[in-house]
Amino acid sequence: MRFEKIYIELSDICGLKCDFCPAQKAQRKQMSLVNFEKICKSVYRQARLFTFHVLGDPLKITNLKDYLDIAMKYNMPIELTTSGFYFDDEKINLILNSKNIHQINISLGAFLSQSKIKLEEYFDPILKLISLHLQREKKSFVNLRLWNLDKNFIPPLENDKIYDFLEQIFKVKIQKQKTKNRLERHIILHQAKLFKWPSLKDEVIREKGYCYALNGQIAILSDGILVPCCLDVKADIKLGNCFEKDFSELLKSPLYIELRKCFKQGILKAELCKRCEFLKVKNLN
Repeated sequence: MRFEKIYIELSDICGLKCDFCPAQKAQRKQMSLVNFEKICKSVYRQARLFTFHVLGDPLKITNLKDYLDIAMKYNMPIELTTSGFYFDDEKINLILNSKNIHQINISLGAFLSQSKIKLEEYFDPILKLISLHLQREKKSFVNLRLWNLDKNFIPPLENDKIYDFLEQIFKVKIQKQKTKNRLERHIILHQAKLFKWPSLKDEVIREKGYCYALNGQIAILSDGILVPCCLDVKADIKLGNCFEKDFSELLKSPLYIELRKCFKQGILKAELCKRCEFLKVKNLN
């Protein structure tokens, strides 16, 4: 097993326009089932966990069950990340009945960036999912994510309405500057600092540093392009295409080997990595 996590982007379509999102959507479109199974065949032994996300929202895919069934065929533990806007009875039952789903991440920041619906309406299907999850004593985790705290780990005032709502529903006192608040069994409010997706248009921040990319994680975009991590949403660092070559073969490429070696030496070789704030943000707390 080479990686802790492999990100597989089923689609870059999410249907929302959030102010924190780094790139234009619907450029790569949806990965076909044929290509998805081809990737599963080549990666299922290569990681502990597989995440259906880079950009896009997997719950917006109408035939998500087909993808989950293929992943189940290869015994791949799955992590789903969603905005929370596409839960309905069918998707809720699909998630709860899928034995290989390890974790469901719900990005509450997506709600804060919208003006479509009220908080109670947004949370209604989410709470239904949670209620059934608790009733069935599912082993998977539901993470409600608020990844918008400042560099001092202080939440913005807009979070208060979510804190108040969750306190009323779960009868708990939320510690607003705590990374994890347990709301219920396997139901977590997870908080993190706001970070900026890297761009080649940004100024260089540093040229030395360590990253989990190519060591702990790697990502496959919905058009098959292999990139070092989930933050390379525009495929600025192309390591090849998983539709054209086997995943293991791409890990033998000169670029992959060089970048991985440099990371281990604390050298940021790729231009995008020199402009990445993620580790800087992570290390501030």
